[in-house]
Amino acid sequence: MPFRIDWLVEQHLVYINVHGETTVEDLRAYDDYALQILDKSPYPLVHTIYDYSHAQIVPPLQETVKMKAGKHPKVGWVIFVNMQDIMTRFILSTASQVFRLRFRSFKTLEEALDFIQSVDSTLPNLNSPSVKNTIQAAREAIVVKVV
Repeated sequence: MPFRIDWLVEQHLVYINVHGETTVEDLRAYDDYALQILDKSPYPLVHTIYDYSHAQIVPPLQETVKMKAGKHPKVGWVIFVNMQDIMTRFILSTASQVFRLRFRSFKTLEEALDFIQSVDSTLPNLNSPSVKNTIQAAREAIVVKVV
């Protein structure tokens, strides 16, 4: 599965570094995993940051919207970072407004972290060294795999 999944805040804020080519099968496997983590979380909302900095191919949007996890009651903010496909960003933004989903897209991870910190006062300080170290380790691991 071309995802590296790390908790920035255990069971509350997940960071997913998407890399390489994502197939429909990868997406379905991730959907099953996401349902499990949402069910297990003690928090009312679980936020997700998807970092597309190293993604090469993402599955078709019609497959993405079929994900069951997206309809889970504990889905919090879904944030995309560095999503290059302008049409996908536009469609996701429009769909999120129509279906009243919590969705945002940012150019940088720093912008995404600032945003989620501002909308969820229950999160600890996301500028802490532990959060920064987790992100750096995730990004370095992906760079090694992609090269």
